[in-house]
Order: sequence, then structure tokens, then C-alpha cells
Amino acid sequence: MNEQSDPIDRAIRDLHMRRRFPHGERHIVIACLIRTRDWRPLKAPWWRGKEVCIIGADLQGNFLLRHCDGTVRHWDHRKQADEVLSPSVRDFVSRLVE
Repeated sequence: MNEQSDPIDRAIRDLHMRRRFPHGERHIVIACLIRTRDWRPLKAPWWRGKEVCIIGADLQGNFLLRHCDGTVRHWDHRKQADEVLSPSVRDFVSRLVE
């Protein structure tokens, strides 16, 4: 995928301006995003679900995951649980705000 069509590359470029993801009554503040070409399946003893790739992290050190079903999920280390944020990566990055 080239930079024109890769939503993550565009989001990384604009992260200094648009780094908050509204979720319910709160905003998840994105610390970093990982380029699509660098995504790898997660292999960790604490992950028990289906295949995911870490695509970013928030300021609390929780992970943003791209699940094999296409959804973007937020892994909360404290709760030891994931929560669906968005149905797709494209939708997720389109909802990032200032």
C-alpha cells in the first residue's frame, strides 16, 4: 500500500495534531502508531484471544490492537481485557481528533 491509500501512514503523519480517540465519555490519547508494514502477530503469554497485531499504544501504555476480524481494539493492562473501539483501521483513524 502506498502512503496515499494507507490510513495508518496518514494518521502517523498527522499524529501531532490528531491524537485523541473519543470513546464513550472519555478520550484515549494515542502515544504512537505503528506503520502497517511493521505489524506482526502478537505472541505474548497474557494474550489468550485470536490473532492480533499491535498497531499503537496510548499514553497509559495500553495497546491498540488490530484483530483478525478487522476491528481495532484497546487492550487495558490493568483490566486484562480488550474492548472494541472501531470496526476497522480506516474508521479508527478517521475518528481521531485534536
